[in-house]
Amino acid sequence: MDKEGYLVKKVLILGVTILVTISMAVPMQSQAKEKTLGQLKAEAKANRDAYNAAKEQKEMTVQERNETTKQKQEVEAQISQIQKEVTETSDKIVELQKDIDKKDEQMKDIMSFVQVTDGENNYLEYIFGATSFTDFIYRISVAEQLGDYNEQLVKEYESDVKELDEKREELNNKNTELSKKENELSQLEAKLNGEIEELQEGMMSKDDEYETLNSLIKNLEGLGCSSGDTMTSCQRKLAQSTPGSSSVDTSGTPGANGTYMPIRKGRVTSDYGYRSYDNSFHTGIDFSDGVHGDSVYPVASGKVVNITYPKSPRACGNHIVYVYHNIGRGYTTSYWHMTSVNVSVGQTVYPDTRLGSMGGLPSEDSCAGGTHVHLNLFNGLHTTNSGRIDPRILVSNIPSKGKYFTSYYGNR
Repeated sequence: MDKEGYLVKKVLILGVTILVTISMAVPMQSQAKEKTLGQLKAEAKANRDAYNAAKEQKEMTVQERNETTKQKQEVEAQISQIQKEVTETSDKIVELQKDIDKKDEQMKDIMSFVQVTDGENNYLEYIFGATSFTDFIYRISVAEQLGDYNEQLVKEYESDVKELDEKREELNNKNTELSKKENELSQLEAKLNGEIEELQEGMMSKDDEYETLNSLIKNLEGLGCSSGDTMTSCQRKLAQSTPGSSSVDTSGTPGANGTYMPIRKGRVTSDYGYRSYDNSFHTGIDFSDGVHGDSVYPVASGKVVNITYPKSPRACGNHIVYVYHNIGRGYTTSYWHMTSVNVSVGQTVYPDTRLGSMGGLPSEDSCAGGTHVHLNLFNGLHTTNSGRIDPRILVSNIPSKGKYFTSYYGNR
């Protein structure tokens, strides 16, 4: 592909990327509530198209960057060659200077030859000091040769100086030209690297948005939602098929609405709200019995609506399970920092259903500092982390921080 065609294609791809990005809405949980499942699928497709366009643009930009880097390396090689020539020319200048010095010494030798011992006689004294006519003619010939030799030396000096000046000017011009070209290529290379980085960040953002959308779509499909259902209508269907508080066995020590702690026994290690020790707002409540791998349970009967698996080692939250509850109204709880999961999306769960194993070690979870489960609460159906509220709104019997509790139900 020639350079003009390459640039035209790059501009077209950039335009497609911008248009697709502008035309699609980011599927945040609050925005998705009023959209149908079919619309969410269309947004997911548009998102994937924008990702693919950005990917192609990035590949073309990488190709252009690589060609620029190659040109820069060639220029650097030329500069290296010029520097070698500069060294060689400098050596030559030294040799020329030696020649000039040598000629100067030869001139001094001739002058010494024609001077008398007291150093005051000139050429005329030398000529008229002849002892015979033959000697007189000889001395005139020597004086003429000396004049010719002086003239030749002057010409050679001028030639040497001119050669040195021309060589210096040539090298300076080459250095200036190549340095300018190297600087231009370096600036272009840096610009292209910046574009590649921006495209990569954009691709990662689009990929995250797509994964969020696609996960939501799969979860809604797994819950039996149809293409024409909105989040609201799907939530109504889910409420009808989800066991409510009347199905909860109230043996043990449940809350007023038949809710339980997410572990059998232990303490609250971090409460919901502002934390002064790290100047942050804690969006849930942490529970721990100090035993890594102990069971985590839902706080009430419900249906699993989403499971987030770690995409990388020490991913924040590790395994996260979302459970929808129909207790007077719809709520969703989520359970963070689990090392494994024992349920699946769409499964009906009860307070003695083991969701997974409690984790929270820093070596396995970048958002945890010790063994515990983090409980979040949301109003309505949620499969992401936006809109978290105080878990005590649903689980009214959660004790204060540090107070020991037991919370048994059925086989848990």
